[in-house]
Amino acid sequence: MLKNIKIRIFKNTDKIFNSLYYGLESTKGFKLISTSLVIMFLSMLGIIILNNLGVFPESISSNIPKNYFYAVEIVFKLLLGIEIIEMVFVLAYSISKSMAKQFEILSLILLRQAFKEFSYVELPLNLEHSFEPVYYILSDIFGALLLFLGVYIFKGLQKHRPITLNKSEEDRFTSVKKALALIMFITFIGLGLFELGMYLIKGGELKFFGSFYTVLIFTDILIVIIALRYSHSYSVVFRNTGFAIATILIRMALSVPHYFDAILGVVAMIFVIILSIIYNKFEIVRIRKIVEERKKKNL
Repeated sequence: MLKNIKIRIFKNTDKIFNSLYYGLESTKGFKLISTSLVIMFLSMLGIIILNNLGVFPESISSNIPKNYFYAVEIVFKLLLGIEIIEMVFVLAYSISKSMAKQFEILSLILLRQAFKEFSYVELPLNLEHSFEPVYYILSDIFGALLLFLGVYIFKGLQKHRPITLNKSEEDRFTSVKKALALIMFITFIGLGLFELGMYLIKGGELKFFGSFYTVLIFTDILIVIIALRYSHSYSVVFRNTGFAIATILIRMALSVPHYFDAILGVVAMIFVIILSIIYNKFEIVRIRKIVEERKKKNL
């Protein structure tokens, strides 16, 4: 009875997950997202232009930014939100792909910060007052560039081997990750609405990305524990735990001052690259042993 309920739950979970994921990844989905971002960007630019022309009354104008780079920041935040949703869904199919997506998001956050710093740069540049934002911009863009290179190297190292050679167990593990991904998606929506509500009430900075990465840390640790049901291999446990540590470093990078954010991100990137190289060596030995044991059993 309990087994039938579990099977029914996982079937429904898979169905909901697949409809959301393939809808997002479809050509139609990408076109809809792109069109929405273009409309949002042009709308924000139009509102800022009108505000600078003095069209709005003071009561409204005071709540609307006058810097044109604010439109870029808003669109980047929405783009990052879409990237996070994609990362959540990718988690169900590959932990390593989800890890790569985390670094992609961090690199985009650094680029967004660079755009934000442009709004503080006074032209022509004043050597005494205007150069600090330039240093921040250089730190962000080169940090993002190194992460861009790191993601390329990291993806090339991934062999995407299943943690267990038992097909039914691998399918069950995927179903569990799909259920976790749906919970993460609901958390993402709920946390986003909460942070937006707090921003509208109290003002200040949106801390959504930092808050969501905190949730992601605990999710990564939960996956490490769940994975033990399907494989207790030292290399698999170490890799998954190492990825959780990398997520913690990324979370720290989102809350430290300028320069240190890029440094922490690059350090985390180097860590997962070295981890992947060593893990691949371990996996060759592990799979070879499994194959040899099966051959002996068949003799």
